[in-house]
Amino acid sequence: MLNRDLGPVTVMGFARYRKKDGVDTAELVAAAREWQTSFLGEQPGIAMHCFLGNLKGEFADAILATDQQSFMAMAQAHPDAPSSARLMELLDKDSIQLKQNSLLGSPKPVPTGFSCVEFGTFTPNGAVFSEDRMMAASDRVEQDYLAGFRETKAHFMGKIDDNTYSEIAFVETSGAARDICNGYVGNETCMPLIDLFDPNSVDLDFWHVLA
Repeated sequence: MLNRDLGPVTVMGFARYRKKDGVDTAELVAAAREWQTSFLGEQPGIAMHCFLGNLKGEFADAILATDQQSFMAMAQAHPDAPSSARLMELLDKDSIQLKQNSLLGSPKPVPTGFSCVEFGTFTPNGAVFSEDRMMAASDRVEQDYLAGFRETKAHFMGKIDDNTYSEIAFVETSGAARDICNGYVGNETCMPLIDLFDPNSVDLDFWHVLA
């Protein structure tokens, strides 16, 4: 995992994809680690990267940047890096989904001590939604629910576009993340936040750190 002491972050990129048929997972992990160290580790403003996998055989990159300019500069330099080309050769390009998340609220410290990232997206329930209401509900979840679990390392709300938001949690283990999520649904403290989501739009998964 790449973790650089660059101060707080305001942007999280999340890209999910599948590998090409016949590609060995160990080869993909090695290529992702090379890209992490030789490319991302040299990019100004890129504070963290972890290469992730889920239980469906998919993979993902989570990248935290100090600001949008740094994230965009990294994205523009990415195609020209030799390690990027080696990594891209292993991927099913049609499966790639990239989401840039502007982290809402004050700039965030880079999480540490986690091995699982819970990443979910949703569209708002238009009848009751506002960003102020969402952030107030999120603060209550952090203070009155998530704070009760020592495995919770960070919790972010993000904005992807005018009609898509994200909820992101960094948790010590995948098992703990699933237990926390299972208790979230139906919890009195958490329901004001859940009620702001269109339930049919929610796309959520648990990702474990591979590199």
